[in-house]
Amino acid sequence: MSKNKGSFLGSIFSMISKIVIGGFLIIAMFAVGSALLTPTGEQLPAEGSQFATLYGDDDSNQMLLNVNVQGIILGTPPRFDPGPFSFLGTPAATYGYAIREKLVAAAENESIKGIFIHMATPGGTVFGSLAIHNAIKEYQAKTGNPVLVYVEGVSASGGVMAMVGADKIFADQGSSVGSIGVIGPTFLYYDEPKSIDGGLLAGGVSTEGGIDQTIVSAGRSKDLGNPFRRPTSEELSILQGSVNAEYQRFVDHVSSARNLDASVIINEMGAQIFGNQQAESFGLIDGTRSWNQSIEELAKLAELGDDFRLVTPSRPRMSLVETLFAKASDEQADEPSIEKMIRADICNAFDLPQALVYYGSRQPQICQ
Repeated sequence: MSKNKGSFLGSIFSMISKIVIGGFLIIAMFAVGSALLTPTGEQLPAEGSQFATLYGDDDSNQMLLNVNVQGIILGTPPRFDPGPFSFLGTPAATYGYAIREKLVAAAENESIKGIFIHMATPGGTVFGSLAIHNAIKEYQAKTGNPVLVYVEGVSASGGVMAMVGADKIFADQGSSVGSIGVIGPTFLYYDEPKSIDGGLLAGGVSTEGGIDQTIVSAGRSKDLGNPFRRPTSEELSILQGSVNAEYQRFVDHVSSARNLDASVIINEMGAQIFGNQQAESFGLIDGTRSWNQSIEELAKLAELGDDFRLVTPSRPRMSLVETLFAKASDEQADEPSIEKMIRADICNAFDLPQALVYYGSRQPQICQ
């Protein structure tokens, strides 16, 4: 073999070696990166397992199912896998009918001995909140198993409407519970406006110049919400009547579920929000417990002793490579992202002239 030929083959061999070694290094880096991306403390399920353990005996066959109700409560989820979903780690929304689907499935699983609802919500829509409540009652009736609600931080308005069907309700220290009330639509009225400076949502309305607004509508009160005319007394009366009816149903709902005097709810509690001690004195919660103490209370209700585990439906863990490819695919897709779809659902719910069981601004920060 000539010297030049040997040198050439040596160069090829060296190049191949570097590629192979480099490939192994890249694979190792991805493996380490994937491990680092796994949330701290997460117990990954065994191969083929349907659930991941959050608390308790990892080998137990008796399960308590964790169900999260966090963020604003909406109704029917879009076509993607339902939530709760979050933006930048902050829970944004939970779909009531998605929670119902989980409880319907749980009722078919004999290994699930009870439901642990982890709740942190300001409320939301009436129908979404009632969907959760009704799902709780359906699960109890079908299985005879207990349902316990653990409030972490806040359960207000629609959260109360949803949770009162549970067998027990506990709140962690420093939580807020209540706001039994209904919010109707909000209208703006500009008295003798002259001009719009940068738009209604930008610079506001000024008193110089003139305006030219045309609203084409048919049917009396179809333009209700036009900020350049006051609602009529008839329109306000109809809206107030609808809100009053929803409020009375809300009061009757809580009164029946928690065995409370309706007059106490109306005259003493009102739509105020309470700390733990006040909420317990009014009968909205059964006491103050931490997360793990609340889980133990549910295990007692289910008569499981120490042989149980709190579980959550597991999802296959994506590798770092899969995550990067999925991210790239999402960015190139024509369809809106999950986050945008949820944001649109939230903002649409608050823009519609419907009654809401919600604690907070009529326009959530996410829509501002």
